[in-house]
Amino acid sequence: MTMARYVVLIVIDIAIVVGLSVAIGAWAPRWPAAWLSHDTFPLALAPWETATFYRRLGVPRLARRLPELGSTFGGASKAQLPGRSAADLALYLREVRRAEWVHWLSIVASLLLFAFNPWWLALAFVVGVGVGNLVFISVLRNNRLRLERIIDLNGGRT
Repeated sequence: MTMARYVVLIVIDIAIVVGLSVAIGAWAPRWPAAWLSHDTFPLALAPWETATFYRRLGVPRLARRLPELGSTFGGASKAQLPGRSAADLALYLREVRRAEWVHWLSIVASLLLFAFNPWWLALAFVVGVGVGNLVFISVLRNNRLRLERIIDLNGGRT
């Protein structure tokens, strides 16, 4: 395969990855709330995932630098708490879960590239998409930890 063909393939791959990610993000606000009512795999937090762990990684500082596009397709922004009532916190927790699912599904969608790419190119894209999305996932997981702590301090009412 010539260099020009690889360049075309890479451009197509970028379009596919971006297109699938946008499609997932556009679909997400239409998901039933019941889908987001609890933390299942891969959202379930591991025992070592603590506020201290994320603080040591620099996630709070990183969170201030990342774009917030949650409201782009009709979802809710996660830039700040929408309020302090139990209903507001429950809504925010659902939006954080929705956002994390969007990023996980974007990683999974990138696996489609193995269907028509050389394995090494598909792997490079999956790793790149994975690293890029894991940055956002770490911010969302840290936010969920903090939010769950607030909910627990309110007596577990959401």
